[in-house]
Amino acid sequence: MSEGDQPRVKRSRFDTSGPGLPSATVPAAMAKDASAKAKQALEKAKKLLELKQLNDKLKLKMPKATGGAPSSAILPPPTAAPTLPGAVPGAKPKTFTPASLYLDDQGREVDVQGRLIQRVDTRVAAPTLKLNERVEVKKAEPKKPEPPKRSFYDPEMGDRLLNKVERRPRANFEFVQHGRFERQAEAMRLKAQFGEEAVRARPAKVFEDKKSAAPVRDVNMIPLGQRPAKEEKKEPELDPIPDVEWWDVRILRDPQRYGAGEFGEDVAANLNAEKITILIEHPVPIDPPAEEAPPPPMPLMLTEKERKKLKTQRRMEREKDRQEMIRQGLMEPPKPKVKISNLMRVLGNEAVADPSAMEAEVRAQMEEREQAHKDRNLARKLTPAERREKKHVKLVGAAGEGEAPTVAVYSIDRLSKPAHRFKVRANAEELHLTGCSVTTEALSVVVVEGGPKSHKRYNKLMLGRIKWDEEEDEDDNRHQDEDEMQRKPPGCRLAWTGKVKAKAFEKFVVHDAKSAADARKFLEERGIAHYWDLAEATL
Repeated sequence: MSEGDQPRVKRSRFDTSGPGLPSATVPAAMAKDASAKAKQALEKAKKLLELKQLNDKLKLKMPKATGGAPSSAILPPPTAAPTLPGAVPGAKPKTFTPASLYLDDQGREVDVQGRLIQRVDTRVAAPTLKLNERVEVKKAEPKKPEPPKRSFYDPEMGDRLLNKVERRPRANFEFVQHGRFERQAEAMRLKAQFGEEAVRARPAKVFEDKKSAAPVRDVNMIPLGQRPAKEEKKEPELDPIPDVEWWDVRILRDPQRYGAGEFGEDVAANLNAEKITILIEHPVPIDPPAEEAPPPPMPLMLTEKERKKLKTQRRMEREKDRQEMIRQGLMEPPKPKVKISNLMRVLGNEAVADPSAMEAEVRAQMEEREQAHKDRNLARKLTPAERREKKHVKLVGAAGEGEAPTVAVYSIDRLSKPAHRFKVRANAEELHLTGCSVTTEALSVVVVEGGPKSHKRYNKLMLGRIKWDEEEDEDDNRHQDEDEMQRKPPGCRLAWTGKVKAKAFEKFVVHDAKSAADARKFLEERGIAHYWDLAEATL
């Protein structure tokens, strides 16, 4: 490399500085080159426009070649480029070079002087499908009702008057014409019997002619200017007022004359003044008939754990009430419960000063509390009479005041075994039942009187617990006859049960009768002979 030659430096297309050209002349040369290229492009576009206008004026159709390609007789070939003015014929045409693009350090487009180019997008988004085009549909405006042609119409009232005028008329009540449904029924009967032809052939006024002989006035059809005559209501004839009412018969001297009505003006003379007193007789009040009240709800059954919890809650509530009364001063606070074990902790300095005196005092308080506990238990203790009454109520049940006793009559085939006789008597006495046991060879009758709880226990004894068909001893079996062996096994039956007015016995009595007549006589003396008849009816 010679001294006159300078080294070639690789430059960017946007680099305007360099040793080849001065920095001031580079933009002017580039602007001149761009204006020349623009003129060439404008001339080329003008020539193409002239050719297109020429083809439009001739309006020639393009003839088709044999291969189907259009002929190029008129239009120049698409590849042929127009010759630019000033070009040398036969020379190679110059290629089109785009304009230079200048960007700044942020990548934005700038001009030659380095100013930022602001490009405005002039494209308008147009719908490509007919479906996307918005078609403005003009809605037909509703016609306003014209005001009525009246001399008294006030336009200031607005549309309220017009709406009121154009409101649909209210449907009036229409009466059914007399005989309408009768004619329909007559037509249906003819159609069902003879068919539709008979209905069509029937005269239109046949039904009306039948009714014309006995016209019926329609109450809904009233001639104008007339009113239907009001029918006079006949008042019911009242019975004549008697001289004496039935409730005054007993104060008359001669009550037999009441039925004949012969008093007339002589009623006052026939009154018995001695029977008229200042006392007022009040009628016996009678409860009006009504349905029975519904039964009370069943008590809630609680488990053992729930009962303990409820008991604890009640005890806590009582303790809270007691503490509230002590706080308000209505109750004296209890003394501290001092024992030997907590003597030093409760008394403190007093116990240290004189322990012997404090111990004696504490022991006295302990004995006092123990004695109070015994006194409370003794006050709650039942007397012997109360204990017997409690046991009686538990066994028999509480006797209702004025309650009628219940009677049960048992019929037994054979009551000869001593064990059975003892159970019948002993259980009746234990359950505080009164009555009797009448025994014969053929039949035995047991009558018991008492409360429902005792009857429930005694009924279980007679019908379930006692085995009436138990085998007797071997000695008794030797003397049995063949007829007795063929009899059915003995048993017990409940002949009758119910309530009576009063008891017939004071205690339970055992009577052995020789015959049925003797047994019936024993019961007849006490007015209950019909019990024997009821027992015999169950055999």
